[in-house]
Amino acid sequence: MSDPRPRPNAALRKLMDEYGLTHEGLAEAVNDVTEAGTGVPGTTTARHVRRWLGGDVTWPWERSRLGLEAVFGRSVIELGFRPPAGSPTGATVRSPVLSRHQEPPVYRRKFVLGLGTLLALPALPGSGRLGIGDISRIRSAEAQLVALDDQHGSTQLAGVAVRYIEHVEDSMRRCTYGDRVQKSLHQTLGEMCAQTGWLSYDSGQHDEARHWWDTGLRYALLARDSMLQARIWSNMSRQAVDLGHGAEAVAIARAALDATRNRRHPRLSALLHTRVALGHSVDREKGRCGQSLHRAEQEIDREHDTTPPWLAFCGPDELAGQVALCRYNLGDYKNAAEADREALASMPAAFRRNQFATHVSLARNLLAGGQLDEALVWGHQALNLLPEVRSPRWTEHLAQLRRDVETRSPAAGASAFVDRHQEMTA
Repeated sequence: MSDPRPRPNAALRKLMDEYGLTHEGLAEAVNDVTEAGTGVPGTTTARHVRRWLGGDVTWPWERSRLGLEAVFGRSVIELGFRPPAGSPTGATVRSPVLSRHQEPPVYRRKFVLGLGTLLALPALPGSGRLGIGDISRIRSAEAQLVALDDQHGSTQLAGVAVRYIEHVEDSMRRCTYGDRVQKSLHQTLGEMCAQTGWLSYDSGQHDEARHWWDTGLRYALLARDSMLQARIWSNMSRQAVDLGHGAEAVAIARAALDATRNRRHPRLSALLHTRVALGHSVDREKGRCGQSLHRAEQEIDREHDTTPPWLAFCGPDELAGQVALCRYNLGDYKNAAEADREALASMPAAFRRNQFATHVSLARNLLAGGQLDEALVWGHQALNLLPEVRSPRWTEHLAQLRRDVETRSPAAGASAFVDRHQEMTA
């Protein structure tokens, strides 16, 4: 006569012990796999795991079986489960078998810390198959980084972005995927490389920026994505301006315009024309600079239904800020200051980094134009924003403003600004 008592699942218990998984940890892992594969959140709980271990459930539901297989890289039969008599197993191993003591292909949640915020890396499988749902997670992660950059700036975020890329590339190497997902992976990785390069550039790490933009261009080539190439070239053109290479900045931006002719978003068109204008301003070519700025103004007024997250910053305020930079390079400080005022008047509150940059730009334009008292007012407002913004590029411009004020004016107001800056940046 058979024993009616349930028999504990020793095989599952052994594997959980080897992988260091608690009841809650295995439940979370199965749910992550289920959601990654189907797009529907899993419903496994620690209670389900306890019933599997205790032998109360000898054949879980199909979704749970597939999730367990993906987590451990073994069939459910190897995991100690037995189908009802006379029924097919219905189980197919979706993952390669893992070696003993290897980290399970789970999603024990990995986190990175940035700007006082705990950021979750996108939940991706360590084995099995990548799908469109995984691509959505990667894109959401990039959008989160773009939003944090708009709010705070680049310090810390560049390192965070590198970990995002490594996390995605690791999952890509361990998993299988179809042609459609492969193209999307190349696109999303290229987009993340573009953002990482920008964050490195804003941190003053020019070599790192070029490395990530070169990597992004390779992914863009694999994805056959000319828009992504144009995005990266736009960033490279802006870097060339900062390095004083005007002709190079113009050539890069024009290559981007040529590669995307008649197919690009109006905001991207406007951005690329401002890059051309900035290059001309570095080389003191006032007429050509003005022509490119006029084209940018025409493009920014064109309407479009959707805007990619990375282009959200490029509105009328951004165009006005680029006009100010061009006028500054050309020595037209009065009109540069007016453009900065225009930018601030229309800039969304969420773009705190850009607000900080424009306050610094306005202060230095006013100082260059001989308006010391007003320059100090805007300099103090830039200092008000300094604690919540991390942009080494513009922080250095603020430091240069302080040095210029210190050199040019012994007035009491100037001394107060110098002392406050030194105190806040000590």
